[in-house]
Amino acid sequence: MSNTIIPESQRTAGDQSEAHTGIEPWLSVSVLALLPLIVAFYVPEAWQPYLFVAGGLLLVVGTVLLIRQERSNSAEHRD
Repeated sequence: MSNTIIPESQRTAGDQSEAHTGIEPWLSVSVLALLPLIVAFYVPEAWQPYLFVAGGLLLVVGTVLLIRQERSNSAEHRD
């Protein structure tokens, strides 16, 4: 018997972006934002405002990353 090698189909750039594995960057930043918010409840009151601001800023950064990703995805689909 002979070995038959069946070539895999070549993926385009669009296929590779859809097959992206792993966690989205905006989601990881948003989940990371929960850490200072949770820790703020267990530290002295003097530290709490700084941790709340840090958590809020990380949530804003995560939201900005999500908006940028959605805009780039919609621009790719228009082309």
